[in-house]
Amino acid sequence: MRILLISEASNLPKLFSAISGLNPSYVEAITNGDAKVGVDKLLIANFSANECWVNLAAERAKGFDLIALPSSRDMREVASRLSVRIGAPYVAGAVQLSLKGGLLATKLCFGGRGLEVLSSQLPSVVSVDLSGFEPSLGEPKGRESITHECKGRVRILERREKVAEVDLSKADVIVSVGRGLKRKEDLEMIRKLANLLKAEIACTRPISADLKWLPEERHVGMTGVRVRPKLYLALGISGQVQHVVGFRDADTVISVNIDPEAPIGEVSDYFIVADLYEFVPKLMEALEKK
Repeated sequence: MRILLISEASNLPKLFSAISGLNPSYVEAITNGDAKVGVDKLLIANFSANECWVNLAAERAKGFDLIALPSSRDMREVASRLSVRIGAPYVAGAVQLSLKGGLLATKLCFGGRGLEVLSSQLPSVVSVDLSGFEPSLGEPKGRESITHECKGRVRILERREKVAEVDLSKADVIVSVGRGLKRKEDLEMIRKLANLLKAEIACTRPISADLKWLPEERHVGMTGVRVRPKLYLALGISGQVQHVVGFRDADTVISVNIDPEAPIGEVSDYFIVADLYEFVPKLMEALEKK
């Protein structure tokens, strides 16, 4: 099987990991910067407009059985446009890939509570959710810088880097808060607890998007970050599926909720029925003694 990868350099090692189980005979990658990844050929192109990605990928796609991209915002657009350009089916947001006659792509469904397997003929275009993959590092067998004439209809005037204060995907311990937290000022109590646990702070969507008590990069869930910590401590979180899908791969989940019927109890290893305003001070007191 011949596979073409199209990705930003930062996502390429994880994308290579995602397709490695298909045992490809040849892997070529188009990217926008140097990357340590063990592909057969690494093509480095100096452009950023999505239209240019589509044009170059369409030129290189002939002879490949699978064209894979990360499920990032820009690459999803590139994938859909590329599938139309080359007349190949497109599967979006796969979490696992396998082969049986054609391509079998596993996706989340029902808000992350279930899995569905879609079958697609080859050649196919697929975008992959990389949150469950570790990067596969190595050295490409060949590197080549290529030039590509592209006059995109969208012209980039300026780029401003968005600096995130945290990368939750790398956190081993996470303390997460939901609407059970009554006031923004009470975040100071959560910060003290996080310091004692050497943890990062996360939240549900209402805390970041609606109340804006915490920045977006701390939102865990379907439309936020997906995390895989050793410990996920959920405080005052009801457990809606849109949030649960973001931490479903955590090793241990401990939740604290005043409602004994809260849905989060069903997905927790330990479910404590308590008011977080009583539980957190007692937990900090115990941690400080140790």
